[in-house]
Amino acid sequence: MTWRGLEGEDLKNNIRQLIIDFEPHIREAGNFEIAEETLIHLEENEQHFHRFEFVKQLKRKIDEALSPLIEDEIEKFAMAGQVDTSGQETLVSKITQSVIQSKPYCDMSRKMKRYLTEAVEELIKNFDAEFGSGKHKESSDPLIYHRHCHHLDSDEEESSCDSSFNQGMLLLPNSEELQSVADKLHKNRDIQSRTEAMQILNQNMPADFINSDFWPQIRKNLLDVMTEPEDSLTHLSMKFVTRAFMTTSPQTREIYTLLAEYLIGQFQSRRGTIPKIKNGLDITNPAITKLVKAFRLLNEFQQETTNYWIRYPDRYIEEILESTLNLFSIHQMGGPVGTSSQLSPIHFIALIDPKAQWFIKWMHGNYSRQRLLKLLEKYRPIVVNAVRHCLDFSANRKLPFDLMSDFSDSFNKITVGGGRRSYYAGAELEYAYFIHSVYLLGRLLCFTNGRKFFPIKLKDADEPVTIKKLLVSLVLVVVDPSSFTMPRAHSMSYEPSTLVTEILKILCSHEQTAEICLYKDEITTALLSPVSQFLDTQCNKAESEGEEVDHNTPGESTLLHIADIVSMIASSTKGRRHLMYGERKDMFNRTKSSAAHIIAKFTKKALLGEIPRDGSSSPSKSVIGAYLYICRQLYNTCEGLLVLYQYELHNVIVRVWKEAFKESARSVTPTPSENSSSDSDSVVTARHGGLDITAWEDTLRDNLLNFASSAKGLLLLQQTGAMNECMSFMYARYEKKLQVSKCEKFGYGYMVTQVAATAPGMIALQKTGYIKSLISELWAVLECGASDTHLFTPKSWSVDAIDKSSHKHMIRLLNVLSAFPAVYEVLATKPLPSKPEYGFREIPTTIVDFVDRLIMVDSEAKIHSLFNFEESHTFGLRVLNVMICCLDTFLLLQSQYNFQETLLTAQGYNHNLKEEIILDMLSLERNHILVRSFLIGGPSERILPPRSIDETKKTGAYSFPLFSSYPVPREYIPSIGGRSTIKQETDVKKKVLGFFTSSDNDLGKFLSAKKPEKGQAWLDKCKTVLSKMLISKPDLLKANLMQQLLEVGIPIMSKIQDVFPLLEYTGTDSALKALKLSQLQKNGIKMAIRYGLHLKVIHNDVTDRLTHLLKQCSYYLQQQQKPVESSLEYLHSSYGGFDWFAATIFLMFGGNLEKSWNFLHKFSTLGCSGYLWIPRLHCSVHLPSDLMCSGISPLFSSTGHNIELILQIELPLVASAFKMSGFTPAQICFHWLKQCFWNYLDWTEICQYVCLCIVMGIDYQVYLCCSILKHQQKNIMEHMQTQDLIIYLKETAISGFRISNYMTYMMSLEKKYRDTIFRDMLNITRP
Repeated sequence: MTWRGLEGEDLKNNIRQLIIDFEPHIREAGNFEIAEETLIHLEENEQHFHRFEFVKQLKRKIDEALSPLIEDEIEKFAMAGQVDTSGQETLVSKITQSVIQSKPYCDMSRKMKRYLTEAVEELIKNFDAEFGSGKHKESSDPLIYHRHCHHLDSDEEESSCDSSFNQGMLLLPNSEELQSVADKLHKNRDIQSRTEAMQILNQNMPADFINSDFWPQIRKNLLDVMTEPEDSLTHLSMKFVTRAFMTTSPQTREIYTLLAEYLIGQFQSRRGTIPKIKNGLDITNPAITKLVKAFRLLNEFQQETTNYWIRYPDRYIEEILESTLNLFSIHQMGGPVGTSSQLSPIHFIALIDPKAQWFIKWMHGNYSRQRLLKLLEKYRPIVVNAVRHCLDFSANRKLPFDLMSDFSDSFNKITVGGGRRSYYAGAELEYAYFIHSVYLLGRLLCFTNGRKFFPIKLKDADEPVTIKKLLVSLVLVVVDPSSFTMPRAHSMSYEPSTLVTEILKILCSHEQTAEICLYKDEITTALLSPVSQFLDTQCNKAESEGEEVDHNTPGESTLLHIADIVSMIASSTKGRRHLMYGERKDMFNRTKSSAAHIIAKFTKKALLGEIPRDGSSSPSKSVIGAYLYICRQLYNTCEGLLVLYQYELHNVIVRVWKEAFKESARSVTPTPSENSSSDSDSVVTARHGGLDITAWEDTLRDNLLNFASSAKGLLLLQQTGAMNECMSFMYARYEKKLQVSKCEKFGYGYMVTQVAATAPGMIALQKTGYIKSLISELWAVLECGASDTHLFTPKSWSVDAIDKSSHKHMIRLLNVLSAFPAVYEVLATKPLPSKPEYGFREIPTTIVDFVDRLIMVDSEAKIHSLFNFEESHTFGLRVLNVMICCLDTFLLLQSQYNFQETLLTAQGYNHNLKEEIILDMLSLERNHILVRSFLIGGPSERILPPRSIDETKKTGAYSFPLFSSYPVPREYIPSIGGRSTIKQETDVKKKVLGFFTSSDNDLGKFLSAKKPEKGQAWLDKCKTVLSKMLISKPDLLKANLMQQLLEVGIPIMSKIQDVFPLLEYTGTDSALKALKLSQLQKNGIKMAIRYGLHLKVIHNDVTDRLTHLLKQCSYYLQQQQKPVESSLEYLHSSYGGFDWFAATIFLMFGGNLEKSWNFLHKFSTLGCSGYLWIPRLHCSVHLPSDLMCSGISPLFSSTGHNIELILQIELPLVASAFKMSGFTPAQICFHWLKQCFWNYLDWTEICQYVCLCIVMGIDYQVYLCCSILKHQQKNIMEHMQTQDLIIYLKETAISGFRISNYMTYMMSLEKKYRDTIFRDMLNITRP
């Protein structure tokens, strides 16, 4: 066995190094007992304990000597069968005890003790020689270096930042020695005595001298030593300062103030060592070298002390701040830039720390920021001069940049020799001051108290400098850099426009700061002036006529800097609104001169190649892409799309993308030719060109894709014909888990849900493979994956039916199956496979397969093909439960697959010997679905059973009866007979209750007036009466009164608000008889009749009447439809869903066929019919052809879009909750509105909804949905956190909501948004 490193001289050196490094711990201990205790527990408290050489060698030796023995012991116990987890601690102690008592351990321990004793005795014998006079000062141990030396870049031996922290004795100096040192340092003593004293200082811990009573005298004499021109003394004094800064003790305050006082003395000295600005700075001058080193030490400490100054009393930070600002305020009281006679301290600190990192760090925490800003009030000239430098630099912008070829290198390291810079011209020094000032002011403006320094009064200035004026001057540095010429590419890191852009972007990233400082029309106008310059037709015209115009086209870097800043502004809500509406942020008084319009015009013209017109170079693809991205940040919000819609960017992008696609297809890979060597350059160029055009193509597709972020934008995307290509691009990025953009980390899930709400979007998702991938990933979580390997240990199954891993996949699946048009597209006319047998690893790939395997589990083959039958089938039933919340989806599934009969049969089979249905997970899920799918009603009109057993009850844990045949038991049907919400109360009852007054029937009196107003006057009066009644006496608005309102109002409104023509109904009895309703329609009729009987609004089975009404409506609407050539199943025939609005009107009119038909016939002329009566515009000739062929309902693209518009402005928390949940407000509102809120609101609220939208205006459809989402805001936020928002909104009725409670809120929305929304909703007939 080798003892390398643990014997002889090696062991002695390792122990010596260990003692040296543990010196701080020993000194802190105070006495022997505490020191011993500290060293015993050193491994627990010392981060680098295992990196010391002695520890590493000792560990190696233990492993080498004892590892075989330990392995033998473990194997011995394992063979004896004693290795078990329950007795692990006992086993470890047994093995440890056995090893300690073994012969190898005893031999090793004995030898180690002998070697250690010899080494320690030798060290003690020669203690003074080993530790007393700096024998270890040349130590190069990297561990010690990194732990105790904050590196300050240097190439010199005499640098004040070498690894010399450990140059001290282990014995504390006594008072005589301290007095001697203080005396020898006096300026009257000779150089040799002072040098000896400085050497003693550097051989001991600085804290020993600072804490002594002699420190004031030593400090005074040290200050004299530091000012000495003698090199040896200078070197020793700086070394002392360096060593003091290497500790984190509170005594560093004394050294820092000493250094600052020395520098103050140098600048206030009359000896003239500080050069004038115009003479530049020569670093080869020894006096200047000394100053630079001192400033470098000062700056390093400034940046490090923030890590620990909070540990010390307030006096520590206050003295540091005071001394710093006192130093930096020297020569800050002067006039204009460049006239100061001498360089100031900030010139030096700006060379070393040009980006003012010291100030940024000091402003970071409130502890230091509060004190710093308070002190800056006292030293206000520092801020004033920084502002002056920025304004003067912006005004002149003429610097000799040929002198700055190595400027960026020199900023990183201020060194002497080695071929580096040694001279800086005055202009360079002033430029360094400017950079430092920009970063200092940029950080100052980020804080409220920092902004209080403005406005600033400058000498010789007529007006004070405001924040706006300062920022405009900085913006001019960015937008007008034509006078700058940077000769080398690497100098761009300190190019002024780049630096100012960085500062402005930082300000933009703080939304509150940006709103106060940057969101000003004057600043935005200055920022976009180069862009406006491109659009200036007068300038182009003048130049084209041969006139001389002083007009320089902005360069690419300038335009890109502007795009970076504007993009950062557009990344926040307030910033987007500033770009769209200007400083006033008034969306209702829009002007086409706002920043958004300028950017959109520029982008559109640049994409079409219409810029420039004057023959100069056109913007590059990088520039166009940057500005197109800003447009995208705007149009992927509802507000932004409203502003930019007029520019038709979707059509422009598609046009350019198609051209790029053709160009990419034409680019052929070059083939070798005879002249291959001469053609090599062209080959490389062609390859780069191919890459460039491919990247440009992806950029265009990416920006086009983002139109799908809103409902109307999705319609525009569909109309371009590029839906499939964009979905392929999105799926490729989605698979790679790439973030949406540089300013958006997520959003593809939200976009997928928006797309999947439409039939064409669902087809596009299917073609990309997204649906197949979704089903496969889901199956891998529930059952097995395609790449499963055989496991010796089976994977554990969750005890929950829907665990965390499967819940995520369920939400993703529900998001794409939420809307009926999408479900219709993937399931309509598609039968279930229903195979006689299924393979264990046969993975479904389509939605139909999923329904077949996990929902319609109606055969032994399907049951036995599932590894985890109960959990997987429960998962399928949960998905089914959410799907059938959409009544059209329920009717489709029931008419095609008869799932109700399947579930009833399964319930019948699941019984015990007493013929009682067994309570288990599946039977409860089936029971819930059977009740939900049979009963129709709002929150108080039906009772849905729970899905779980109440385990707290010993008996009767499930109080609802299970059943295996319809109808459902009475326990699920609440009694609503005699409710005043359904039936008109008699006058007698009113008198008894005390409700009857002369004004109770204001609406009734108005409707029954013998001489009513005519036309618009009647409608205005009706709106007033209805709104007052809904606000003050909603309970008096009974069913018969609402029926009368519709009967009287529709004939009047059809004459003054008709949007569609009133066509003559040509149907005959024979034609209606020949018209066959689908099974889906028949099932819907049964549901509607059952609901009417339950509500008691009809008193007998009037199925024939409702059937006749639906046939009449279908025939009448078919007269206004035309066939569509489309691949969409949704557009192949008549409307695929049930006519819920016609059924609602039928029940509102008490089952009266004639009244219902007369109403619907006249109602069809109103614009609101297209939004309330969904089949009205299905394949209608009244729609523009591109809208009709899109397969996207105006209810989704217009109503849904406007709902999201208001949410983003009025309810931003709700809008954000939807975005984070990956679910869209447009989708859930489309669901509610399409089925007239059946199952979500009680019948009275549904009737009021219909009357409200017809009388008050169809825009109230939007306001009502916003009111509902406002009502549910708390629940929405909660379910966003639990990640089941879509399940909550789909399955849960809107309880507690009454239209009357939100009527005032809806009227306030009307005042703000009617001009925008009402006009948009009635424009559906225009192309």
